[in-house]
Amino acid sequence: MTKWPSLALKNQRGFTLTELLVSMGLSLFVLAGVGSVFRAQTHTVKGQESKMEANEYALTVLDMVVREVRNAGYFPSTACDTTGGITAASTSGITFQYDKNSDGNCNSDDENIEFAFAGTNVTRTTRNPATTAIFTQSTLTDGNATALTFTYYPQQTSATAPAPYCISGVPAGCSGTISNYNTVQKITVSLTVAPKSTDSNFTGSPVTMSLTADLRNHGF
Repeated sequence: MTKWPSLALKNQRGFTLTELLVSMGLSLFVLAGVGSVFRAQTHTVKGQESKMEANEYALTVLDMVVREVRNAGYFPSTACDTTGGITAASTSGITFQYDKNSDGNCNSDDENIEFAFAGTNVTRTTRNPATTAIFTQSTLTDGNATALTFTYYPQQTSATAPAPYCISGVPAGCSGTISNYNTVQKITVSLTVAPKSTDSNFTGSPVTMSLTADLRNHGF
């Protein structure tokens, strides 16, 4: 039997401490970069989710406001029609009435409605117009509203669209003034809300949404 000579293993050395430290440093550098990208992407996704929630939230509130504002001036018997439906108007609120139950008066609940901006909330209040007593009062937002703006547009009587009505100089650039609420043809309602839930490391920006109510009970 032929015996093969044993092969001596030469130059079989492990990694030096310096090599280990360098490789560990490079690995940590790569991991830190990957972690930073992942964290940034996570914050971006959370921010987008919060913004979408704020959009849906604002639209829900606006839809409720606009749906009721459209009823202003509904007086089947005209018995309580003294103002054309709108009884008070400002840049941050509106009060209007309509004969909801068609009984010839506007003294029942849900027939005199006020929407207003109260600090961080949008409120809905119904009153008895004769006594100003409150029937119901509710908060439509969750303390995250930052602005509520009503813009009033008069009826268009010429080829050129008229400027919106001015109330205390708002909106900027308007030229008309409300002397008769009957001439208001449409109202744009804008609501700005902040995201309700945001990542502590992501500053969510407020979202502004707008809807327009055409006053179907005002003549064209």
